[in-house]
Amino acid sequence: MKTLLIPLDINATKPLYLQVADYITEAARNGQLKPDQKLPPSRTLADQNKVHRSTIINAYQELKARGVLASRPGSGSYIEKGLSENTVSIQKMPKGDVIQTDELIGEIRRMHWAEGVISLGYGPPSDELMPVEDFDRSRQRVLRRDGKKTANYEHPQGYYPLRQAICADLIKQGIQADPEDILITAGALEGVSLVSRALAAPGDSVLTELPQYFGNWTNFFYLGLKVRGFDLLESGPDWHSLETQLQDSANRPRFAFVTADHQNPLGTCWTMPARHQFLKLLNKYDLPVVEDATYRDLTYDGLPHTPLRALDTDVIYIGTFSHSLMPGLRIGFVLCNGRLREHIERLKAISSGPGETLNQRALADFLATGEYERHLERIIPVYRGRRDALLNAMQAYFPTDLRWTHPSGGFFVWIWLPENISAIDLFYRLLKKGITIAPANIFYPGPCPQNAFRLAFSPYPEDVLTRAVMEIGHLLKSR
Repeated sequence: MKTLLIPLDINATKPLYLQVADYITEAARNGQLKPDQKLPPSRTLADQNKVHRSTIINAYQELKARGVLASRPGSGSYIEKGLSENTVSIQKMPKGDVIQTDELIGEIRRMHWAEGVISLGYGPPSDELMPVEDFDRSRQRVLRRDGKKTANYEHPQGYYPLRQAICADLIKQGIQADPEDILITAGALEGVSLVSRALAAPGDSVLTELPQYFGNWTNFFYLGLKVRGFDLLESGPDWHSLETQLQDSANRPRFAFVTADHQNPLGTCWTMPARHQFLKLLNKYDLPVVEDATYRDLTYDGLPHTPLRALDTDVIYIGTFSHSLMPGLRIGFVLCNGRLREHIERLKAISSGPGETLNQRALADFLATGEYERHLERIIPVYRGRRDALLNAMQAYFPTDLRWTHPSGGFFVWIWLPENISAIDLFYRLLKKGITIAPANIFYPGPCPQNAFRLAFSPYPEDVLTRAVMEIGHLLKSR
């Protein structure tokens, strides 16, 4: 390689040599720079990027320390092998907890697709539990029935029979809904984005539980919203923490975003008294409530509690089939009333236009024929078994001074660590052993007040979960 232009920001707080090192590291990991590829000499690269040669020399030294670059006497500097082959070798660990949250999230995502890694830091549905063949039968019926209509644009609000089928499904949970109040979205995250844009403007505040799923708080952040958080107990909101936020009239939030059922990352489920008390309190402050029902259909113990939307029809309800069915469908929905729904529909028409129609029509068939209910009946015992295997293994192999949540549904368990064990340090030590966890840091938009981590039990069978927990427990006890 003779030329390598690197976008550098001389006004950034990050030193130029680290900007160079980070750029080359990422290019090597994603395969744009190939193993054994030679980089330009330091003087040449400095001239090309209009920086002092010492900047490039320092960058190359940093890259060698990371294991990204190797020097060959008399030949030059070359990209190390293995960096683009779905594996990441962590040669340099951060000191203490000094690490950028977005870098940590990116590392967890990358490692989820790395071969040979047990990815407990990421929580997708299990591949083998997805009803691909059953859903394909619905798709084939729709293709025979609707023909070329399945390849055309769909109304931005979504396929009407699908909205009808969702309403028929919601009534089982105690939610009365009209198809006209349903808007189909590309998964729950688009629903979160659209609702946030409809209720707030850049510079406004949103009130939510912390810790919070990183996909949600980063969604708020990139919309220009200030994230204000209240604490959670296993039974529901910490009322003192919530009241403190609500009484701050100088920073009044525009809406509250909450997950009453199987919250990500804690796995907690609010009691019925907590649900009633929360709605009464939020009505007192005249604050709109957005209910995230992502894991609502994945309840393993007894009957699910009544959702907030069933208790108050002004609650805005966001649902999805990504976790209970198949993420690749990218089908979620928003349930809200009247003018707000119309406003959200306009925002969707502007941002993403007409929806994909074949999968919407197939999902309508899948719901209407009862296949979705039968699918849930098949997968819930499996996920329950995986949850129990994880909890039993933690009880057997973790130190006795640790405590954790006991989720009644969803995909996650939250574990609190003692002060002498750093969650970030544990993350990197486990990464070397081919296991990922999700440190608490990624679930906070600011400083992280908890020394904890999240484990996902959804992707793996019981024996793999047990083996991974044994390894984690060994490291925890070795401290």
